[in-house]
Parts: sequence; C-alpha cells; structure tokens
Amino acid sequence: MKAFTALQHVLSALFIFVMATFWALPIVPALWVFHEVNAFGADATEWMGYLFTSIAAALAFIAWGLCLLLLSGTVQMIIHPRVPAEGKVVPLFSGTTIRWAACGVIHRATKPFLIHVCPSIFANTYYRLAGVKLGQDSNLTSQDINDPFLVRVGSDTVIGGHAAINGHIVERGELHLAPVTIGDRCVVGGGSIMMPGSTLSDDCVLANRAVLPKHKTIPPGQVWAGVPAKFVKHIRGYGDDGQES
Repeated sequence: MKAFTALQHVLSALFIFVMATFWALPIVPALWVFHEVNAFGADATEWMGYLFTSIAAALAFIAWGLCLLLLSGTVQMIIHPRVPAEGKVVPLFSGTTIRWAACGVIHRATKPFLIHVCPSIFANTYYRLAGVKLGQDSNLTSQDINDPFLVRVGSDTVIGGHAAINGHIVERGELHLAPVTIGDRCVVGGGSIMMPGSTLSDDCVLANRAVLPKHKTIPPGQVWAGVPAKFVKHIRGYGDDGQES
C-alpha cells in the first residue's frame, strides 16, 4: 500500500503536465476560429470591433469545448481497461487501476464544458466515444456518468441531471469494476446514484436522489426510491411477476 501511495503521488504530479497539454491541444483550433472571425471586424468602428472580438471569443470557446470532447472521448476509447460482463477485481497497485484512473481524470477534465451540452448530440457522441453503449433516442442529462466504458443504456431512456453512474468501487485495497446496465424506456432520477454491477430492467424508474446498491437489479416495470433504493410500486401494465399484463 505504501508503494501504491508513492506511485499515486508521482502520477498525480505527472498528470498536471499531461492535463495542461490535454487542455492546450483544443486551444489550437479555437485560436484559429478566433483569428478568422475577429478578422471580419478589422476595419470596423471601435464598438463594432468590440462586438466582433466578443463573438470571436465566444465561438472560440465553443470550438475549444467541442474539440475537447472529441479528444477526451477518443483517448478514453483507446486507453480504458477491458472488463468482462461479470466484472473484474484487481489490486489497487496494478496497470488496470492506472488506466482506470487516467480515464477518470480525463473525464473530470471534460466536465466544465460537458455540463453545457447535456443533453445533446454532442454529449451523446462524447459518451459513445468514451465507451457508453447507448441506444436510440435516449437523453443523457448528467455529466456524472463516470466510467463510461462500463455503462450500457437502452433506447428511449432518460438519465436526469447530476445522476451519478459509477462502474467502480474500492474495497479492502482492491478496485472492483463491473458494468452498469440501464434498459429501454427507463428513467434515472436527478441526483440518484447507481453503483457497479447494478441493473435497471426495461420500463423502470429510479427516483430522484435514490441510491441503488452494487449488483442490485430492479425487475421490469418497477419504481424504486430511497437510500438504499427499495421497491415502491409497479408501473401500470406490469404485475408482481414482472411481466406485462
């Protein structure tokens, strides 16, 4: 454990420089956008020049953010650890942990812009690149879908703002990684938490601020709420056996 702590400190210091480079690369196209747009106001009056400069700065920020999403998602797609469907348990002092931590740092570095584009095609594209298996017509409103390479989301599903989807947990000096699965036509309430290995079957609702423990499965057509989440009621059309009536 002491060796892991020492390595963590070294890598943390190293990542300061890595992230500086990571944030800097998308600034290159952003500066180009700023220069090109600002050039239109070169011969304008003083106040019109301010207007062109302001518009150029705003568009440059958007260009930086979109390029950051593209870079972040692509890097995570390349480096994320491969985890089988049944999950994986590794020591904290391991190569898998380093790759998982690197993806986590990159994802957190993307959040300042990601929050502005959730939900949208831009956020969905980023999450797909980062590893989320995402069905059609689903809305991902949260920038806290952590460990995206471990998240499976069906079609016509809504994940509310600040809902935290975690595919990892650390217990007794080991890193536990397990996929989180959300079915079709589900609602994950705002501020709720799903832990590694948890599952929402089709047509389920996890209420606002509820916490679904690790490896817990909500059967089809049910509403769960609370901390920890517990059964509240069946959705209309479903019976006690989880089958549509």
